[in-house]
Amino acid sequence: MQLLAGIKLCTGRVLTNHPHYEDKDLRERTKQVYQVYARRSPEEVYDIMKAMGADYVVLENSICYERRHRRGCRLRDLLDLANGHIMDGDGENDEDLVPATHPRFCEEVKTDAVSYTALFTRTFQNKTFHVYRVKKKRKKSTKNSPEPSASQQQDQTL
Repeated sequence: MQLLAGIKLCTGRVLTNHPHYEDKDLRERTKQVYQVYARRSPEEVYDIMKAMGADYVVLENSICYERRHRRGCRLRDLLDLANGHIMDGDGENDEDLVPATHPRFCEEVKTDAVSYTALFTRTFQNKTFHVYRVKKKRKKSTKNSPEPSASQQQDQTL
């Protein structure tokens, strides 16, 4: 909560969620925003962030790499379970859980792989936080598009 308060106070930016406020719709929004700590593709996280109207993603290492709580109680474990994925580490898993098809976003985005840098630009990092700007979608190239029809050309000149 201190992080969100500091961002709001210092930047005046709109926040995507406030995880301590109790409301059904906000719980679902928080679950979506927290997918940055789940095993999701960069495209999935990008789509979620754009749908939420986010310009930046703030990743907190203490959440991404949490070790102090036992397995099954960490945020990443709760997200794995909610997404139907097997949790990290030794231990039992429900039979209906499956291995995730993607690595954990909060870890993998830091590798600067092209699939991540195409959608997110690191703007700040320290030992506690990593901040990424959510890029704007590139428009498709018009180099290979067909010539406009005569009626389209006429419309353009009006």
